[in-house]
Amino acid sequence: MEKIKSLKNKINFENIFIVYIILQPIIDIITSLCVRNISEELTFGIFIRAIFILYIVIYSIFKVNKKDKWKLLLYYASIGLYCIAFLANSYAKYGMAMIFTQIKGLIKTFYFPIILASLLMLFKEQKYLSKQKYLNIALWIYVLTIVICKIFSIGYPTYPFKANTGTIGLFYAGNEISAIIAIIAPICFSSFISQKFSILKAILCALTVFALLEVGTKVAFVSTIGLVLLSLIISFIKFITKGVKNFYKQFITILLITILTFLFVGNTSAGRNVGITPLFFNKKTISSNEKTHKENSDKKSQTTLLSGRNNFFKTTSKRYNQSSITDKLIGIGYIYPKKGVVQESKLIEIDYFDVFFCHGILGTLVYIAPLAILIFILLKKFFSNFIVNTKDNVLIFMIYSVLIGFGIALTAGHVFTAPAVSMFLILIILEIFTILYYEKDLKNE
Repeated sequence: MEKIKSLKNKINFENIFIVYIILQPIIDIITSLCVRNISEELTFGIFIRAIFILYIVIYSIFKVNKKDKWKLLLYYASIGLYCIAFLANSYAKYGMAMIFTQIKGLIKTFYFPIILASLLMLFKEQKYLSKQKYLNIALWIYVLTIVICKIFSIGYPTYPFKANTGTIGLFYAGNEISAIIAIIAPICFSSFISQKFSILKAILCALTVFALLEVGTKVAFVSTIGLVLLSLIISFIKFITKGVKNFYKQFITILLITILTFLFVGNTSAGRNVGITPLFFNKKTISSNEKTHKENSDKKSQTTLLSGRNNFFKTTSKRYNQSSITDKLIGIGYIYPKKGVVQESKLIEIDYFDVFFCHGILGTLVYIAPLAILIFILLKKFFSNFIVNTKDNVLIFMIYSVLIGFGIALTAGHVFTAPAVSMFLILIILEIFTILYYEKDLKNE
């Protein structure tokens, strides 16, 4: 009986939430294997995350206090009514054709605002405990999977049908995986710089940079350069202010990582994909014709990527502008008829546009409501104590994470509309919220 009672005590929301965070990379690996080998229709990731949405909605309704419960219920009702209207509009136009694609689109897109609103309300009741430790564990799994697969050449290519190079390990989408690592990597660097020197964390920082650059996306390249430079600046400031004895190990480690990154970036997949010439280990005999062909192929694939996005934007915006008033309000969704056959739409892969066109004016307003309110509150709180907040290294890294996430959503997408990515963005926002509002040092959590 005592063992059963002890087990029941351990099965609580906090522990379930922690396990869910750590399992994110495992869920992504299983999803990748299912999509590649079984079916693209019903993915393991969507199934698990849909269950989590249902669980957290029910849990929050019972746990949030009466004062906030009506606000949360009102927001849930708004999303519910919108989803019903969205699916009813889809049924009126297309019948049951590809209805699951529409449902999948709803789950993937509205995962972010539902989880964000739910967790914010929940942690007004029970104080939020920093999840940095568990974010680092998840980062270890993502990074080691990519590094091991790279070493043994067993991973999937980032660009299977293009001239660009890169590996995503056992994961599925290069943009999503690079966005995830880019968003949570600052947590690793932050804890390494802010805490007592740790060889394990130093190794994780170095491997994170390597993994990001080997994924090969532009997102990975830009976020890596930004991260190592920010880390160098902050560690240099601490090196000067804290004294040589107290901080020389962290500073030297970050300095070495930065130097090695810039020296060898041309030898990585990301460096080659953006056209940086390797400085070392480039002694292989390559004919001038082969080199020219490779350079032209790289430029062509990069141009195709950009022009493709422009074309998708033009096509989608044209469909939206020519749609009915109902579609403009509710959105044109994720499917459309072509030559009498209903098929899945190609997204622009710029999250802000994808949310607006797919879900219209009403859907977008419902979607952005909690985020817009939260950003206003956090900005107000940040600037109310500006000097102190700018000196908080952990907070600066967190803000960098959020800015990177918002930037990726604008340039490559797969942040707000990808549950695997948006979950980590939510966690970073919660960390910022707690630091600013409870003035609690989360660095040692």
